[in-house]
Amino acid sequence: MADLVRYSDVAEAVAETGMIARGGFATDGVDRINGVEAACVVIIGNIGGTIWPRFERERTAGPDPLDRWTRSLLQPVAAQFGARFVHPSDQPFQPFQRWAQRADDVWQSPIGIMIHSTFGLWHAYRGALLFSGILDGMPMVGEQESPCLTCSDQPCLSTCPVDAFTVEGYNSHACRDHVLSGSEPTCLSAGCAARLACPVGHDYRYGPDQMRFHMAAFAGIEDAVRVEKS
Repeated sequence: MADLVRYSDVAEAVAETGMIARGGFATDGVDRINGVEAACVVIIGNIGGTIWPRFERERTAGPDPLDRWTRSLLQPVAAQFGARFVHPSDQPFQPFQRWAQRADDVWQSPIGIMIHSTFGLWHAYRGALLFSGILDGMPMVGEQESPCLTCSDQPCLSTCPVDAFTVEGYNSHACRDHVLSGSEPTCLSAGCAARLACPVGHDYRYGPDQMRFHMAAFAGIEDAVRVEKS
C-alpha cells in the first residue's frame, strides 16, 4: 500500500461494485479491531435499490447469498488498498451502527434502523475497510440533524399491526409471527409496514423483489414468493 491512500480513490473503487463508500473516521489512536490494528475505518453500504439488479444477475445458490456476493466484491477492493475487510456477520461482531454514526450523518430511528436525512430508512451497511493509516480527504460529518427530531407523528411507531415497536424496545417474536402469518398488512410481500410509514426517503424505497428478499431473510425462509403461493 502506498504511504498515503486517498478516500476518493477508495470510494471510486467501491462504486465500481455498485455499492458506495458511506464515509469513514479515524480511530482514537490505533484501535485493535477484529485482531487487526486499524487507524482508520471506511464504511461501505448501499442506498435504495442500486445494488439489486447486479445482485440478481450474479447471485448464486446456497445460504446467505447477499453476504457471499458482498464479500466476493469487497474483499478484492480491500486487497487493492492493503486494507482489511470485515462484514457485519463476521465474528467477533463489530459495532457497525456506532461506526456508521461516526462515519456519516445517520441516527437511530424510533424503530432501531439507522435513518438518513435524505435516504430515510432505505439504506444499509455491507462491510467496512480497516486501514493501518489515516486516509487523505476524509468526508466531514456533523452538518445534518436527524429528521426524527421534527417528526411529531412518528408513524413508524403507530403503524405496526402487532405493536412490535415501542419506546421500550422491539418485540421481534411478535414481528416475525405476523410476517409469517400472511395477515394484512402482508409485510412479507410488501415490506415492513412500520418502515414504509416513515415519510423520509420515499424515492429510495426498495423495489418489490428486494423487499421480499429481505423480509424472507428476516423470517428465516428461503423464498417469500414461493411461500405466498403455497
